[in-house]
Amino acid sequence: MMEQMKQKFLEAAPAADFWSFRLVDERMEIIQVRQDVLQPVTSVRDVGAMATVLHRGGMGYAATSDLSVSGLRAAGERALAWAERTRVATVVDFTKVVAPTPRGSYTSPIERPWSSVPLTEKIDLAKTECARLKTDARIVDWDVLLWHTAGDQLYVTCGNGEVHQHYELLTPGLGVTANEGSETVSRRFGGFDLGRQGGLEVLDQVRFRDHAPTLSEEVLELLAAPNCPTGTMDLLLDPDQMYLQIHESIGHPLELDRILGDERNYAGTSFVTLDMIGSYRYG
Repeated sequence: MMEQMKQKFLEAAPAADFWSFRLVDERMEIIQVRQDVLQPVTSVRDVGAMATVLHRGGMGYAATSDLSVSGLRAAGERALAWAERTRVATVVDFTKVVAPTPRGSYTSPIERPWSSVPLTEKIDLAKTECARLKTDARIVDWDVLLWHTAGDQLYVTCGNGEVHQHYELLTPGLGVTANEGSETVSRRFGGFDLGRQGGLEVLDQVRFRDHAPTLSEEVLELLAAPNCPTGTMDLLLDPDQMYLQIHESIGHPLELDRILGDERNYAGTSFVTLDMIGSYRYG
């Protein structure tokens, strides 16, 4: 498939100073057990390609799920059209940028492939860990997640650049919610903060089978803990909260989709206007 896609990319390439195509073929299988009940097992395949163009000092890109030569050619032409539009309003003069044309390949190290264990066994594991979370009547919600992702990417550029990637990730997670009166608290282990490359060996690396009892104890301790005092005081932010704060307060107003109004019916607009690009300092 990859060699066929490479030939399609070459055939669909736009007439530009620089072009690249990137194919992404991603498969996901999601197992979730909530309150000891297996949720519908989800299987997803997401396939598409992205064209990027640098031309006459501008940059443009476009994506498509139509992987025919005509579909890829249309994406390349849209990217070229955007490059023509943006060249008058870009901070970077891309005529002075030497675009890389890398070559190489990468494959995630896998010790125990996800596919080496039957689906029924993986479901049984999720059910077992889910049952261990319900240790008290005050625990009103509990769930276990096993999310496997396998993906292949092909990146091809003018100038003979070509990169192949095959990656696999496993994202395990456990969650509990406790309630007493008007107080409701939650604790989680894993989830997207813990997803990492590998196969089923990831479960051993993160001690997946060890956390259910501790998580249940911690959520009950949190439920019984006194509320934070009121008043003015210093606030200590963890790094993950700090970069989220920077993103929300500084990053969003500088996003082109908000500046151009593309997200006005979804997430809002921005006080930044096109004439401020390259001169206005914010943050």
